[in-house]
Amino acid sequence: MSSQLTRRDWLRASGLLTAGLGLSRFTPAKAAPTNAPFVSGFANEFSFMDDPFEKMSKLKVRLLANENPLGIAQSAKDAIMKATEIGNRYAWMEFGPLKKLISEKEGVAPKNILMSPGSSDILLAAAEYFAKGGGTILTCRPTYDDLLDKTTKFGATIKPIPLTKEFKFDLPALKAAITPDVKMVYIVNPNNPTGTILSPAELEAFCREVAPKVPVFLDEAYIDFLTPADRPMLGKLVAEGLNIIQARTFSKIHGFAGLRLGYAIAQPEMLKALHQYIGAEGDVSITTLMGGTASYQDIAWQDHCRQENAKARDYTTKALMNLGYEVIPSYTNFIMFPIRMKTAAFSNQMFANGIGIQTRDVDGQPYCRVSVGTMDEMALFIDGFKKVVG
Repeated sequence: MSSQLTRRDWLRASGLLTAGLGLSRFTPAKAAPTNAPFVSGFANEFSFMDDPFEKMSKLKVRLLANENPLGIAQSAKDAIMKATEIGNRYAWMEFGPLKKLISEKEGVAPKNILMSPGSSDILLAAAEYFAKGGGTILTCRPTYDDLLDKTTKFGATIKPIPLTKEFKFDLPALKAAITPDVKMVYIVNPNNPTGTILSPAELEAFCREVAPKVPVFLDEAYIDFLTPADRPMLGKLVAEGLNIIQARTFSKIHGFAGLRLGYAIAQPEMLKALHQYIGAEGDVSITTLMGGTASYQDIAWQDHCRQENAKARDYTTKALMNLGYEVIPSYTNFIMFPIRMKTAAFSNQMFANGIGIQTRDVDGQPYCRVSVGTMDEMALFIDGFKKVVG
């Protein structure tokens, strides 16, 4: 499989996994030439397997896609079932109630919100819009590369800055790297694959200083796993008129990876510009929309998912540390840590034990990125990990 195969391309070709898995390819953490090959990644994760689809069907534990193992809320299931009665209709006025809920929570107007089938379409639209006519996209790596890969295909250049030693986006370095050819700054917070977060105050200060000069794109797919104290609330900057784009998805804590729902928060003019490249709201099914509206209001279910995820994540982190492994502190539903085997051999053996994970190389160091499942699933992961590493 080509290293340039995107997540969505692979999913369309395979028909195996649900869309929007939150997977990516990685360049080394050190700033590298923009034409440097990507290292490891989801497509390559399967390239060394004789029959990847057969192996996927035999998995006992699926910890490679950052999916919510608890599923969707009962309230969302009920809303979806009820919505099947109007499943022959397109969604139109039904977007209003959900936009109103989002606008009230984020401190923006409904006109600042564009719904979409997951956040992948928003990333695609931004990639095409900001790559138009060339120019440079500024970011830190390793990070989620879907938007970045697409911008290069559309003619832009990626200017990568290394993450900090704590595996976080280096905001001072990004500010210092802004040049006249930079058309957009791309920040993933919480970051994928490291699971690290930025200080809300520092991120807000960065956006206030940079957004008047260069648009700032905030990919916030995992924002819902943060506690209120850790979560930046930057909708107020959009309300103030700053050129910030926030991309969100229901695929993670809401469990909508297979149902496809997301949205962007930005200036109306920016949303209009992005909309010209994608179907956006026209591609969201009415059943998904009604389920999403119910799930968005189900705070108790979101709290439950967040708490159960934290328990399983803490258990796994402690178990790995007790085995002598250093784990990057994560605020998400995945964990990344360095391993002492080559990635291909490690993945093959983990899959042979029925455990699906991801690996990648950063600066020549092999890493495992494992999604957080249930407590039982993480116990199986640790047992399998012990068998593989000896």
